Amino acid sequence: MIQEKIKRAAGFCAGGAAAVLLFTGCADSTVPVDTEIVDQQTDSGQQQTTGGNEGLTLTNYNFLISEDFIAAFEEKYPEVELEIISYGGANGSGYARLSLEHGDIPDIYISTQNFSRESQEKYLLDLSNYDFVNRYSESLLVAQDVNGAIYLLPCGYQMIGINYNKTILEENGWKVPENFGEFAALAGQIEEAGYQAVGNGMNLDGYPFNYFMNLGSTMYFGTPEGAEWKAKFLKGEAKAAGNEGVKAIADYYKKWVDNGLIMQENMDRIRFLEGESVFYLGLGIPEYKKTTEDGRTYEFGIMPWLGENAADNMLCRSVSRYIGLNRSLAEPGNEKKLEDALKFLDFISTTEGQQALLVNINDIPSLHGNEIPEESPYRDVADMIYSGRTAPMVYIGWEQLMIPMAQEIRRMMRGEIGTEELLMAFDSMNESMLAGESKEIFGTAVHTLTLEKTAQLVAVAEGRAVDADCALISLNGGQGSHWGNRFGLGWYLYEGGIDAEAVNLIRPVSSSISVLEMTGAQIRELRDAGFDIDGNGNPYPYLLFTKGDADLEDETVYRLAVSSAELTEEMQTQATKTEVSPAGAIEEYVRSLGTVSGETIVWEADETP
Repeated sequence: MIQEKIKRAAGFCAGGAAAVLLFTGCADSTVPVDTEIVDQQTDSGQQQTTGGNEGLTLTNYNFLISEDFIAAFEEKYPEVELEIISYGGANGSGYARLSLEHGDIPDIYISTQNFSRESQEKYLLDLSNYDFVNRYSESLLVAQDVNGAIYLLPCGYQMIGINYNKTILEENGWKVPENFGEFAALAGQIEEAGYQAVGNGMNLDGYPFNYFMNLGSTMYFGTPEGAEWKAKFLKGEAKAAGNEGVKAIADYYKKWVDNGLIMQENMDRIRFLEGESVFYLGLGIPEYKKTTEDGRTYEFGIMPWLGENAADNMLCRSVSRYIGLNRSLAEPGNEKKLEDALKFLDFISTTEGQQALLVNINDIPSLHGNEIPEESPYRDVADMIYSGRTAPMVYIGWEQLMIPMAQEIRRMMRGEIGTEELLMAFDSMNESMLAGESKEIFGTAVHTLTLEKTAQLVAVAEGRAVDADCALISLNGGQGSHWGNRFGLGWYLYEGGIDAEAVNLIRPVSSSISVLEMTGAQIRELRDAGFDIDGNGNPYPYLLFTKGDADLEDETVYRLAVSSAELTEEMQTQATKTEVSPAGAIEEYVRSLGTVSGETIVWEADETP
């Protein structure tokens, strides 16, 4: 049986204790109410997901768990109850990392990244002695080894290389290049024929870093010495400047830039899929056959990151999702839940389970003996995959360095610095990170906030930023949808430094704040109706906060602040959209507070922005 959960803080209902409720709203609102309390938050705001719940809790975000998978699992194990807690905010990877670091995880933990080994040891159950672990590819399990233990199962993986338009190549008699020289020469021919040779995904700040590391895997980074250097660099035990291998990578990257193969201009993947370039550098494409609006059909392929010689070519691999168990499942009293959780892991460790779990055509099952099917886009590079000419995507450990390094790489691409200056910049920013100076902290949360207090923080920040009298914010969670409310409050704020990642974790997704001029009666009516984004008659509840905690008079007109995407299309036409973003408003407010706690979040009556 599958239940959908929504996280709530009961402080905004009649009761005083914070709680997570099933399909509930406040008792005095028009939102459908079911008073079954299925979970409790501590005073600090954290969820206690193991003790007291009958079903297995797991969080779904970014479509990592599909309805088809749940149906397949339920058919196999109808006696196991799953309780889905949906995170629909703007920072799924940040949610997975921060919740693990704080030990605030459900029974079944799911992530797209292999986060903090220290946190894995502290909060996850060692799976190495269970038989299902032996079904996984050794090359993938090696990366999961944490001092002899396995805490996360690598479920499926994708290959990242250079995509190309098969149709255009075949129509012009062009062959897929096998090394850098052939690629550069072919690019010239393509441009002469009137096509754009290469498009680059450059809309995300981290892309230049990814390209640098991916090309590096064809050279020094693809050697044991290069792998050792990367590990030592992150510890401050090695430098980039003066290292011949890293210098060779920087020179090679610049060679791609000088030949017009890597450029600053961004091309969206959709434009590539519509035939605007023949090759595409990005982090994968969603489909390998596309029919455009004018009826033109293109087929696409993937080739490796090219070295100077074909023998150096490498594909990069990215695990689709990691799945582990909360170690508290092994505590006395949780025997039945542990038994059910092991059924879940056993299921995803079968061919049947992986086929249900991995719905993306780009995903390859991570079990032994799983051949790449004929219809897979990776058939053309299957020999490379089987022979192990793949390298893991670089991310873990580089989180704080990725964007600053990418910015310096962009400077090199613009000709502002040379490769030697680039490597010196790498060393400088790494030293700053190790000294704790690289991450900008806006303020500090002295404890983890409840959902209600986090909602109040965001609403007050938005209201202050646009000089409003009151502010609305909708809650997140699973209201009969595995996706959740992707426009409202993201999550609650964790204890510790509040940086851009923490803001992105909690902020509404919208890029702007809107202002409505409405009477007090109209505002309360809007609040009570809730936010029915799915149009299913099961709305997410709004929380209303007023300046000075004032009661709204029925006939008085007030300025109401709400993030633009939290309004229906009809309401958006009546609103004034400002240039202020929720993220910017939260950052400004946190800076003004400095120290954030439940007591410091106050919207004073005489306060001005």
